[in-house]
Amino acid sequence: MIVTFGSINVDLVFLVKEIPQAGQTVLARRSRIEAGGKGANQALAAARDGAKVIMTGAVGDDAMAAIALQNLEGTVDISRLVRSREPTGSAAIMIDANGRNMIAVAAGANLVAQSHGIEEELLQNASYVLMQMENDVGQIENLIRRVSNQPAKSILNLAPAYQLDRELLSLVDIVIVNEDEAEALAGWLGCEPAARSLSSALKTGVLRTMGGEGAEAFINGKALRTSALPIDAVDTTAAGDCFVGVLASALDRGLSFEAAMRRATTAAAIACSRPGSQSSIPYLTETDSWLIREKQREHRTVRTPTTPV
Repeated sequence: MIVTFGSINVDLVFLVKEIPQAGQTVLARRSRIEAGGKGANQALAAARDGAKVIMTGAVGDDAMAAIALQNLEGTVDISRLVRSREPTGSAAIMIDANGRNMIAVAAGANLVAQSHGIEEELLQNASYVLMQMENDVGQIENLIRRVSNQPAKSILNLAPAYQLDRELLSLVDIVIVNEDEAEALAGWLGCEPAARSLSSALKTGVLRTMGGEGAEAFINGKALRTSALPIDAVDTTAAGDCFVGVLASALDRGLSFEAAMRRATTAAAIACSRPGSQSSIPYLTETDSWLIREKQREHRTVRTPTTPV
């Protein structure tokens, strides 16, 4: 079982030819409204990959809450969510013709979410507790310390990048960062942004996603790497969250870390290949099918060496 403490948002998405510069106004080709938020995205990705997921957090007592929760209901256990007087969190997302994005987030109810709503019994029964940085920092810090005293393992997606105490980060079992977040973390720690260097500085496991270059990790003294799948990116909005959620799901059901990375990379590629935030996140059977096709493709490209005469 995976417990997620995280953000729940409504995404306002604008499809533009180019991301505007400061002071510039551009016309969007299309727009849409859909559910999002790093916490919700990652919880949904894990659940669609087959995991039992309990989502904790907060939404507003407003019309946007229904949009924010529409994909979680019936898929993720949201019985512990709190309704707040603050508005439901929201994000404005611009996506250019190459699938690159720029995002601004208004936290709203996410900042009043309380991690103490996760009872001790739940932490004792969970295999992984998944966190991001779109909630109140004090609540996240408190939860990290609580999980460190429980059998559950903690996964912290340090996104958006925020400077936490080194000692606190060392209590996390797996710290996940993208390239920009790795650069920021390395600057605070005084080391290189590679997974091995970050892991050495923090004395804990670190995974770094690298977009089209795949992902690398340094876990329990072992370096791991997985390549990205060759795809034509349509929309990268929720790809990172998809990766994190599917990684947690794969680890939850006992896959090796290397196999979990491969599965997460495949799921993220699927998400990149189609538009949408939560709507782009694949189901277990879709990821299974892609993995089978990739294995078959790799098998066909392997040439049997000839024996010299």
